[in-house]
Amino acid sequence: MLRIRHLLIIANTDKGQFGVRRDFVDGVNVIRAKNWAGKSTLLQSIVYALGLEGMFNPSHDVPLPHALTDYLEFNDGKANVIDSMVSLEIENGNGQFLTLQRSIEGERHRHLITVYEGRAITKNEAVETRRDYFVREAHAATSERGFHKRLTEFLGWTLPLAPRFNDVDCPLYLETIFPLLYVEQKLGWGRLPARYPTWLGIRDVARRTVEFLLGLDAYAIAIERVAVQDEIGRIRTEWASLRSKTNKLSSMAAGMVRGIPTEPVSAWPPEVGPQIVMPSGSDWVQLRAHLARLRERLATLQAQPVPTASSDDSRARKELASSESQLAERERSAGALVGKIESDSSEVQALQKRIEGIEDDLRKYKDVRRLRKLGSSDELEVSKGVCPTCHQEMVDSLLETGRRTVPMSVDQNVSFYEEQLQLFSAVLANARLAIEASQMQLESQRSEIENLRNRIRELRDTLVSPSNMPSIESLGERIRLEDRIRILEGVLASFEDSLGEFGQLTVDWKNVQERRARLPRGALSESDENKINAFQQSFRQQLVLYSMGSLNPAEINISRDNYVPEASDINLTADVSGSDLIRLHWAYLMGLLELGLSVQTNHPGLLIMDDPQQQSVEEVPFRAMLKYAKSLNKAQIIIATSHERSIDEFLKTIGVTSVYEFGDNRLIDRI
Repeated sequence: MLRIRHLLIIANTDKGQFGVRRDFVDGVNVIRAKNWAGKSTLLQSIVYALGLEGMFNPSHDVPLPHALTDYLEFNDGKANVIDSMVSLEIENGNGQFLTLQRSIEGERHRHLITVYEGRAITKNEAVETRRDYFVREAHAATSERGFHKRLTEFLGWTLPLAPRFNDVDCPLYLETIFPLLYVEQKLGWGRLPARYPTWLGIRDVARRTVEFLLGLDAYAIAIERVAVQDEIGRIRTEWASLRSKTNKLSSMAAGMVRGIPTEPVSAWPPEVGPQIVMPSGSDWVQLRAHLARLRERLATLQAQPVPTASSDDSRARKELASSESQLAERERSAGALVGKIESDSSEVQALQKRIEGIEDDLRKYKDVRRLRKLGSSDELEVSKGVCPTCHQEMVDSLLETGRRTVPMSVDQNVSFYEEQLQLFSAVLANARLAIEASQMQLESQRSEIENLRNRIRELRDTLVSPSNMPSIESLGERIRLEDRIRILEGVLASFEDSLGEFGQLTVDWKNVQERRARLPRGALSESDENKINAFQQSFRQQLVLYSMGSLNPAEINISRDNYVPEASDINLTADVSGSDLIRLHWAYLMGLLELGLSVQTNHPGLLIMDDPQQQSVEEVPFRAMLKYAKSLNKAQIIIATSHERSIDEFLKTIGVTSVYEFGDNRLIDRI
């Protein structure tokens, strides 16, 4: 809650002290004076005391007239301003008071606001609590000594972060909120629903402001939705990275990973457990089984003494012949795999070109369909007997018979090409998987070829070495087995670690899917919908009371996208009369205020309107607006008007007692 309790403006001049002071109560407060008397000066002084002049523009000039900055006119002539200041007492919902003092003209810097923790004007309280804060400077909304941070705390608000254009997120500054609480006379009534300060660079400032003011869940929902999408993106990225890392790990063993889903899953491990498989001839065996066979072979060799070259001669000759035969077979298999990879690669290139052609044709037909929807009467090139792709004449059969078949419609062609695109994309994916498997097999074959060559070399060395020397081939086989087992054991251990990481990502994926499931389907929660419906009902009800004539009020809705008034196929700002646009302003601003009085929102229950009878709005609707404002007695509404004095009698009849009548006098006068 925010209440304006007392305003004091003082200007010291060469002709003495001038100024004005006013108390404000709950309910409706009316300030009536001539157009030139200074009503806007009084209201804008409230804004200036709150450090909120940035809601008008980015300028750091004082938004007050020369009567407070240069000179003022009074009955006896003109007085030159020496210095001036504004003091304001405000109250929050806890019954706490602050007194604010800010220099308008003089030696004291205008970006300083002195704050007293109490009523320092009307009761001389808390004079010893004086403390200076800065305003209209960087971090005034976030720093401990920034005044807007202090004011936000006083109001009990927690400002949400808002996205900015080409910059980091920032707090939803108070300057963006107060255009819905204060409407200035010159430009404020020309923009529905409010004239927001776009210079602050906040995205969707109108939507963010209303969401905050009404305490909607929509902002939190939007933040959660973005966070969920970011988390989904993170998990997918880490999943793909871990999957790629695991595939590279398997290549160290000349194997291939199977059973790891391409996309994150919510249950781990999958029904078919992930595993590394090793090529064994034309078959594939699991890494664990392959490793077990290698260990068994090593154990058998280690259980036997290393034979000498002479005792191993017969076996070495047989092994040499067998190894040379295996080498030739492996080389033939490797050559066949190279040929298969080249053939499959050519097929992939052809499929890619085919898909590009299908995508191009699909785009052309979609362009034609779009033109048809927009009302174009251009004929299809197909209907003219011309192919839309190659622009050649089309004949329905190999033999010209003079009869032409009816070509497919545009929608049929779009469906056909979409099906073709889906089909060929699947074929392309399978072809790439086949190439990957062939490359793994080729890598395994090359590794085996290298091992066979080494073994053949060792067998030959064994056959020509001295008879009493240990068999070189037997020693080499032991060493090769030990190295291979060590490498494969390391690969298996790393693979199991990776499976653990996949398990953690699976837990994260399940959690984020549950978060996404809890999000409402739309941007608004059920509570938000109830608030907007109540706001819309108040808005329409007021338009009826204010005799809106351009449209049927029942046809005007509050948009669920940006919370502005809208009507089907109608630009409200352009199509309604000027006076009805003012009625829309009244209904919108007081609808927000009324909702804040009935349900939990962030609305402070304050509305200030400077000369709301714009565009020559008739007397009857203006009085209806005043009467409706009076019914909101739990709020504080401050209205400045230049209406004739006849309004005073009407205000009395509806129970408005806080009326400040200045007649033909200026508000800034000698004290």
